[in-house]
Amino acid sequence: MSISHEDFQKARRISRVIQEYMVKLNLNGLRSTDIYPILAQKGLVERDRHQGLFFRRFLKKLLRCDMLKLIPQCKHKPTSSEDFTHWYFYQANSENLKVNETVPKNELVDNKFPEISEKEIDELIVLAKPHVNKLPVRECEFSDQQLELRKMYARACEEWSDREKDIMYRAYNKFLRIDKVAELLDRQPHIVKRYIDSYLNFN
Repeated sequence: MSISHEDFQKARRISRVIQEYMVKLNLNGLRSTDIYPILAQKGLVERDRHQGLFFRRFLKKLLRCDMLKLIPQCKHKPTSSEDFTHWYFYQANSENLKVNETVPKNELVDNKFPEISEKEIDELIVLAKPHVNKLPVRECEFSDQQLELRKMYARACEEWSDREKDIMYRAYNKFLRIDKVAELLDRQPHIVKRYIDSYLNFN
């Protein structure tokens, strides 16, 4: 089983943020629920009501692909339930940090590397935001659950227009990062990923 280049880069960014956070505050032995707010604040993992459900799913994906080494701070402890794993985080030493600098190409599904920096992506997001803000919005009452979700993702539960999909595909072709496309659209990353995967499989 392989991971995509996007997953590879995401794991590397998560590792760097965790290491910087733990070293700065001299912390060790944290749980995934302790780490989740920091990563969500940085936009590295999707926000949810379960204190890091999508983050834990990502860790499980890395584990299944034998790529948890990309986040050397992370240690896992299986439980009697196959659906539940304890995740612990410790400061990594310099030797362990070297492992996430490179991965053999045959272990990646997609070896395309973004041609623009994160700073350039953020600048493009600022330029494209006015187009997103002009997209149609539903004139209806949202449920309490939907309103709670929209506090985290302003356009969650909105209808998808052809114009928004066009912006999404163009942004992905430029950024090659689903998290940044989701940031641009104010949408949930896993929803954006579903559309992107469908788009890539079709084309």
